Amino acid sequence: MSRPAAPPPQTTAIVLVAAATDDGAPAALLRWEETTILRRLLDQLATLAIGHVHVLARPAFADAVGAELAAFDAIPAELRVTADVAADLREIGAVAARRDGGAPGTLVLVNGDVVTHREALAGLLADPRVTTGVLSTGGRTGRPFTFRIRSRRGRVVGAGSPYHYCHHSTGGFLGVLKIAPSERALVAAACEELAPLAADPPASWLEELAHKEIRWRLSLARTHLLEGDGGGPRGPHDGEAGLPRPEPGEIDVAVLDAVELPAERLEELRRRVAAGREDATALVLVGMVRAGAPIGNSYLRELFWARPLSEADVARAREDIRLYDEDKVLLDSAVKGTDGFFTTFFVSPYSRYIARWCARRGLTPNQVTTFSLALGVLSALAFATGERWGLIAGAVLLQLAFTFDCVDGQLARYTRRFSKLGAWLDSVFDRTKEYVVFAGLAIGAGRAGDPVWVLAGCALMLQTMRHTFDFAFAAAAHQQIAATPAPPVTQPWDSLNKPAHPLAPRPANGAPRTPAGEPLPLPTRAAAGALAFWRRLDRLGPTIWLKRIVAFPIGERFAAISITAAIWSAHTTFVVLLVWGGFAGLYALAGRLLRSIAR
Repeated sequence: MSRPAAPPPQTTAIVLVAAATDDGAPAALLRWEETTILRRLLDQLATLAIGHVHVLARPAFADAVGAELAAFDAIPAELRVTADVAADLREIGAVAARRDGGAPGTLVLVNGDVVTHREALAGLLADPRVTTGVLSTGGRTGRPFTFRIRSRRGRVVGAGSPYHYCHHSTGGFLGVLKIAPSERALVAAACEELAPLAADPPASWLEELAHKEIRWRLSLARTHLLEGDGGGPRGPHDGEAGLPRPEPGEIDVAVLDAVELPAERLEELRRRVAAGREDATALVLVGMVRAGAPIGNSYLRELFWARPLSEADVARAREDIRLYDEDKVLLDSAVKGTDGFFTTFFVSPYSRYIARWCARRGLTPNQVTTFSLALGVLSALAFATGERWGLIAGAVLLQLAFTFDCVDGQLARYTRRFSKLGAWLDSVFDRTKEYVVFAGLAIGAGRAGDPVWVLAGCALMLQTMRHTFDFAFAAAAHQQIAATPAPPVTQPWDSLNKPAHPLAPRPANGAPRTPAGEPLPLPTRAAAGALAFWRRLDRLGPTIWLKRIVAFPIGERFAAISITAAIWSAHTTFVVLLVWGGFAGLYALAGRLLRSIAR
């Protein structure tokens, strides 16, 4: 596989070495095979064409980190000694503002003790679609100690830090932040505002830090009980003596609070809390989010990530990362997690291997996209014959065209070869294939003595309206996100109301309210309740796939065209497209109306 495109060489990285091990040594200098965690990270950054590295380290770490950098000559690396988080923020602000005459390009912030696959970093740093973004995960990687983020339509709209709470979180921030040149002035301003606050945290910040420690302890207690390794109250929650282990939602907070954690877990909690206090990267992210910066996500997917802070953590991480076949994981991660039912179960199981075959032969995603269009045109020509063999051949060619339509995106994600031209071609050629197939079917039906031009025109109009509604709703949603004001960084929480203490009982009436404290109008509450119920259905397993089938995405549409045309006729094809497509349009419209009312 060819290496992914790298960011421009003027990219500057700031690596923060602040977290300490139990004996006070820098966690970034823990040994990793024949090197250290820091050196491993720097070597990865060097392969991603980072032009310059600033390493920020505490005074007690300066000699050891300096010696490590002296042996590293792949790219220029400069050591800067910082006394605390406030000093980190001032240095980050100075680099962002180019007060030292540094490079004007992209800026990358990363914690120096992060261990991950190179391809996870490349997914963020080498992807031109994510000009400003974070490495994040929607899974359980790093929990509970990763700071939480909330995303809407791919944009980070809420973020947590040692002193900030993110409500309704959708993922975790994994300590890598990429900043576009256009956002560097905003970062400098955010650091200038955050530095004095970090030097002398307000009482509300310290309260949130204390609450965060309680939440982390409760999470460890939950894990402790569910693993059934003792240490908790004897009874139905200890998982011993043949008693059933509890479901996560069955454990009361009071029970978790009473759990006596083993010494090693208490030590881990202490280390993570201490490391959290030193996390300037998370504070910068909060500052950017609260300032309204457009921040995207680059997801870890199934790749490895860890932040070891002890020898035991390193040993565990080394064992875990050996279980990964990086190429296989990257190939699996090239498949979109939000594809439809037909694409997921009938195309992606083999199309990913075609993508790898194309990568090994140097083919580009744009070449595959063009080939897919050519197959679509051939399919339309076969349909236009109006004969049975032509309908069957057209159905087969259409499925081949759709397969390669999946391959081009998987190839781009596998090789990290993204471009705005490629995204435009993929969108335009998808529509072109679909509409030219409509024309071919209508021409063939006319030749066979069954004119279906009215049905074809209605199907074309319906599909065009659906595409228009999709694009318009997405654009409106992005505008609404950009126009929503965020609270100031001085406020620890990012919602209208202050979050309850982790040990506080839940209020009897937890219904959402207006900023004035009044109950929301009945239509808004009803819409929010209906949406919540609809989302809860996803937990039933097959329901989410049924929803995706009902939505009639392109995979299901092409499958319906191929099956109905090959077995029956173009007349049947257009009737199915109109009935199913009409129902899917009403389904999507109802959901969007509910979401609009609920907001």
